[in-house]
Amino acid sequence: MKPRTGERSAASRKALYGEGDDGLTESDVGENEMEELILICEDSVEGILTAIYRIYEWKLCGKRVKIQTGASDLCLFAQYREVMPDAECAAKVARTLRRRFGEQAWETISYALASEEADKSQAVYETVAAGLSGRIRGPLLQALAEPCIHRVFALSRSVHKVRERVLQFLRFQEITGGILYGEIAPDADVLAFVMPHFADRFPLENFVILDERRAAAGIHPAGKAWFLTKLSKQELDTLQQVGQQKDENEQEIEVLFQSFCRSLSILERQNQPLQQQLVPLKYRMHMTEFQKK
Repeated sequence: MKPRTGERSAASRKALYGEGDDGLTESDVGENEMEELILICEDSVEGILTAIYRIYEWKLCGKRVKIQTGASDLCLFAQYREVMPDAECAAKVARTLRRRFGEQAWETISYALASEEADKSQAVYETVAAGLSGRIRGPLLQALAEPCIHRVFALSRSVHKVRERVLQFLRFQEITGGILYGEIAPDADVLAFVMPHFADRFPLENFVILDERRAAAGIHPAGKAWFLTKLSKQELDTLQQVGQQKDENEQEIEVLFQSFCRSLSILERQNQPLQQQLVPLKYRMHMTEFQKK
């Protein structure tokens, strides 16, 4: 006997909140089921997961509800509600997803949330709702016939490609104080996925990776755990100025490295379209070998 919709929603809330009574009451939002409710949240993992938590907290699962990052593309015939990010609520959702669907599924969802595509939040919410409802048989992310799950998988794969390119094209330079400094401006928010790689490679080095597109920095103190921080406009400008204060030996090494790269090229065999395919122009602005002196 199949569970009714109400029973499925109750089971989903139980999966998200746990075995005990969550003590929450029905919210006054979305009372008119004919009117679509759109939750506007911060464009971050914490913000989107908090919005998913609120949907279950307010017992809106199964109703006409969407999650939107930012206030663009407003709809006239819809009700809007802003959701502020809450670290504790986001952590509860993350723990539930890990427990119910496994670490691999959580990693795929995390990568999808790092995308810049506008529909990522809704695709992730619908995927989570499908999994918690119990209607997906077998591993959640193998049900690619579901449009939302297929979309999450595609977003995750796209972000994986961005991460791999950043790992290949990131160039560190030694600045005053012996600190390794690198700048990136990727199409996806992959800084959190890049930092573990370099922390593992350079555990005894002080290094900073700046994502200038998102005004964020990954900082790794030598021998300690790395962390991420958001930067104000003033902090971003200051850090970029510090990044220009190269060590004297570093400047000599850069010149030698550029000369080495030029000496490898064969003028008669240059293929600009192929070069741009392998090393896109948008990555070259931060690569030492393409800097003009």
